[in-house]
Amino acid sequence: MEMNRIKGFDYARAFAILGMMLVNYSIVFNQNIVKYEILSRFIAAFQGRAAAVFVILAGIGIGLMTHSSYVSKDRLERNKQRLTLLKRAIFLFIFGLLLYLIFDWTADILHYYGVYMAAIVFFIFMRTKTLVILATVTTTIGSILQLFFDYSQGWNSAFDHYSGFFTVHGFLRNTFFNGYHPFFPWFAFLLFGLALSRLNFRDQKKMKQVTLVALIIAIVIELISLGLIKYFGDTEMAIYIFDTKPMNPTALYIFASTAWAIFFIGLCVCIDQRETHSKGYLLIANGGKMALTHYLIHVLVIVLMQMIDQLAYHDEIFVIGISLVTFVCMLLFSQIWHRKFDRGPIELLMRKVTK
Repeated sequence: MEMNRIKGFDYARAFAILGMMLVNYSIVFNQNIVKYEILSRFIAAFQGRAAAVFVILAGIGIGLMTHSSYVSKDRLERNKQRLTLLKRAIFLFIFGLLLYLIFDWTADILHYYGVYMAAIVFFIFMRTKTLVILATVTTTIGSILQLFFDYSQGWNSAFDHYSGFFTVHGFLRNTFFNGYHPFFPWFAFLLFGLALSRLNFRDQKKMKQVTLVALIIAIVIELISLGLIKYFGDTEMAIYIFDTKPMNPTALYIFASTAWAIFFIGLCVCIDQRETHSKGYLLIANGGKMALTHYLIHVLVIVLMQMIDQLAYHDEIFVIGISLVTFVCMLLFSQIWHRKFDRGPIELLMRKVTK
């Protein structure tokens, strides 16, 4: 099984972890204060992009896991895989909420993952075109909700604290409409990833074509976004509707982030076809296998900093520095761990609990 693994996905996942840390540590330590504008813009470039890579990779992983039953149409095997995914969805949902409760990690994505994964069991074996249509519909529903309802409800002025999360109404609103990663439209990423899983990732020529097309589409969408905002006078409403930032997640954000993610994943797969025996490459790829464990570690770093200085303000240099140091430590830990185990500790726990 390990011999057939496409390490390019692990490579992509590892660097997505670094991007995620840059964004989350910026939210926690920068406190919306910009000291170095260039560095702030650099970090902002990863906002909503790194997380989108994770969700799309999750969709690809689900597709690859269920590929044999998708082809064979074995009903018993399909039901077994649906049950496995549902168990994992419950695990991630509970694990994410525990992080929220124990560590006050309000930016958690795992409980959203749980909701996405529970929903995907109904769509796993649909045709590729149907998945793309459903992703577009999901994105459209998200845009409609943002137009007709108050996206800021529950948030404070800095958009870093959400009130009423543990009420029925607040939880549903946050999960499906205006949380950090709301189901509408973020579920589209998982659907796009599932559709992508039908590609032959070992076809070098095809992957180069897909990667190039994705880059062109991403750039075109970004230019369209800028053009529309400028055309409508840089108004607050124009930015709200046409921007490509994750909050609020516009349709252009979903499509641009999907294209950027496909470009990045495709690039990593192409690198994989050339660098599979490089020590540095394998070190990073091993880190990508333990994304769930590293997610917990990056939260624990924030908890540690809270104990040290109560999360005092730190500038962008500190954010980049602590992200890189944590990332290197993660890779070294992964290297040591993989001498005895193929999967990370939290990944092993999830598999054991969801047998």
